[in-house]
Amino acid sequence: MNYQSTERQHQLAARYVLGSMRGQARAKFQRLLMEYPKLRDEVTFWEQHLNELAAQLPDKSAPKSAWEAIERRLGWRRQQVTSNRGWRWLTATLAAILVVVTLSQTLLAPMPGVPQAERIAVIQNSDARTLWLLEQREQVLDVAAVGAIDPLANEDYELWMLPEGGAPPISLGLLPQQGTRTLNVPANVDLQNIAALAVSREPLGGSPLAVPSGPVLFTTDFVVVSKT
Repeated sequence: MNYQSTERQHQLAARYVLGSMRGQARAKFQRLLMEYPKLRDEVTFWEQHLNELAAQLPDKSAPKSAWEAIERRLGWRRQQVTSNRGWRWLTATLAAILVVVTLSQTLLAPMPGVPQAERIAVIQNSDARTLWLLEQREQVLDVAAVGAIDPLANEDYELWMLPEGGAPPISLGLLPQQGTRTLNVPANVDLQNIAALAVSREPLGGSPLAVPSGPVLFTTDFVVVSKT
């Protein structure tokens, strides 16, 4: 498949942002984001475009069935044998938002006197299951492992920043496989200049190179949240 085609990149990025790209196709697309800077630009375009459209829509409460599905996903309600396939994507999205709100107030609670972060990232696998929650405080990233992460005995998960403009990836540190961890980002790294975040599987201690040496498993980006 020709990934250099501008039209093809535009179409794939739209499907990715809309959530219609799933499973292996989504995982492959996330790996391609590391190789093609223009593809990352297309994802950014669609995110901004669709966010503007969403902001113009009137507020509408989710139906009771959606909240019941979230409760079942979180283990608060017994899972029914039958399910409505049409709600799966919405349930996963709402559940991720609920995780952000809840865990950012508990696992990632800021220290007294330190301003609360307004940028959060949720790292999910191809099945839309949340694995890590990240919260930015200036040059600090608070990370919590919140999902069923595949344990690595002799390897590490490494977090990378993909700068805007197609510059090479920058390592932000190793992600915890359980619990929480604070990543101190060097002062010369501008966290505001992020096109996307990526997670790769690396040897113990991280990549021996300045770029990922192992496979890129997941990608995501920061979202701005209001904490009032």
